[in-house]
Amino acid sequence: MSVIGEAQVRKARAVTLWYLALYHDTPDDIGVVRMFTDPTRLGHFAVLMDDVRAGQPAALSRLLMATVMFQRRQDLQIMRVLRGISAADADELASPPSLLALARGSGCRHLETNATLLAGCDLHKDQDGRGACGAEPAIACAPKRHAVLLKRYGHFGRVPTSIALNLLAWGAADLPALRQRALNEGANPSDAAERLERMLCGSWRVSDKIAAMYLSMLSNPDLCPGVAPWEPGLDWTRWVVIDSNVDLFLGWLGYEGYGTYAARRSFLQSLASEIDLSELKPSLRSYNPRIVQQAAYLFMSVTNRRALDSDCSKREGACDSCPRILRDGCPSRTAGVTPKQPSDPACAGLG
Repeated sequence: MSVIGEAQVRKARAVTLWYLALYHDTPDDIGVVRMFTDPTRLGHFAVLMDDVRAGQPAALSRLLMATVMFQRRQDLQIMRVLRGISAADADELASPPSLLALARGSGCRHLETNATLLAGCDLHKDQDGRGACGAEPAIACAPKRHAVLLKRYGHFGRVPTSIALNLLAWGAADLPALRQRALNEGANPSDAAERLERMLCGSWRVSDKIAAMYLSMLSNPDLCPGVAPWEPGLDWTRWVVIDSNVDLFLGWLGYEGYGTYAARRSFLQSLASEIDLSELKPSLRSYNPRIVQQAAYLFMSVTNRRALDSDCSKREGACDSCPRILRDGCPSRTAGVTPKQPSDPACAGLG
């Protein structure tokens, strides 16, 4: 475990308290289950909260496909892309059975298994923005069409089919079955969590970050209270989401450790062990690294905060009443966000 300094704990605690007071378990909490149930943000990729709570396979597949999109682009840009996809296309992109049928009927040898897809498919976009490949240029396969629909890098069109083929490779009919296999094979909750993460990361473009984002939404009991169908049997404290905003937070703290995902995760876990969340909000578990990380992410996310009318940076006088420890690190303040609402010192007392 990493060595944590007192100043780092004070900063992290202040940011966590800020987040719990303003965002936790509200519709404006970005990157958690509640956001993925909002059709005004995700269009036809939005899922029903009750379906997620019940662990309904189709809802979990749709949630995974939407989650994979949130990488290397601003969240608001990804939401615009998702809102622009039709209901029929969203159904296809998030349905492993449909994707497997399309792969089998394509006639492409590279769509036989996830291994052949990852090793042999050279999907890209041509100069006209159409899905193309050099291996089987004449075949009008689903990944070529998906590359256009998803409006990402050309190779991103592999993602839906790879998810479906990856499930097949693990002998899982759906995502709940994949979890069950991890539980069956894991020696303990920690081992089961590592196995499930590794299985999920077998899909194209499902990274440590994406797996942590997805798995924490389904297993962390405090992230969206009352919605954690996969909590039993898994060590959900493993999953924290490290992106560019969290890295900004780590830089503000003066983190000088290794840059690997595992090292930064370990640091955040150590940091969270120094913050008793139940003292800040009695309904929470005392130790929950994902909550501390979510606070760091949202605090540093200028783009998302600018889009939220409820953010404290929009309230006249709020920055003056905010503790200096937060003012010194707040990017929304240093970015010059113009206050638009009447005085409401939302951050008062958060030090």
